[in-house]
Parts: sequence; structure tokens; C-alpha cells
Amino acid sequence: MAGFTGMDIEAVKQLSTQMNQKAEEIDQIKSQLTSALNGAQWVGPDQARFKSEWDGQCVQALTKVSQTLRDAGQAAQQNAQQQEQASNA
Repeated sequence: MAGFTGMDIEAVKQLSTQMNQKAEEIDQIKSQLTSALNGAQWVGPDQARFKSEWDGQCVQALTKVSQTLRDAGQAAQQNAQQQEQASNA
């Protein structure tokens, strides 16, 4: 859109919704994989090390990604609302 300045409010609202949906998907995947790991028949030091890494690094990284998406989605929603208010003023 050459020469366009401003915001497509509906597109930004849709982006916000998508970000929140994808954050939820990541949380569901994290939960499913954690359940699968906890339910796996696996005993020994390799399992303990793997589970420790999963519970530490992996879960934390996935949690951070989903929270970052939620934060970005919230910011996009706020920007769209502010633009809508300014356009209606």
C-alpha cells in the first residue's frame, strides 16, 4: 500500500487475536508434551537429566514465548483501540 500512513484497525485487531490464539496453542503443546513425558515408561539417569532439562529450559522457553505473544497481542489491541478512538474524535 504505497503512500498509506496510519493503521488498518481491523487487521491489527485480527493480528492481536492470532497472537493470543497461538500463545494458547503453545501452552497446550507444552502441556501435552509434559504429560507425555511424565507418562512415558522411562527410568534412569538419562530420564532424570532429560526431565530436568525439559522442566527447566524447555518449559521456561515455551512459557516465555507464549507470554511474549500475549503481551504483543495486548499491545496491538491497545494500539488499535487508541487509533479507533483517535479516528472517531
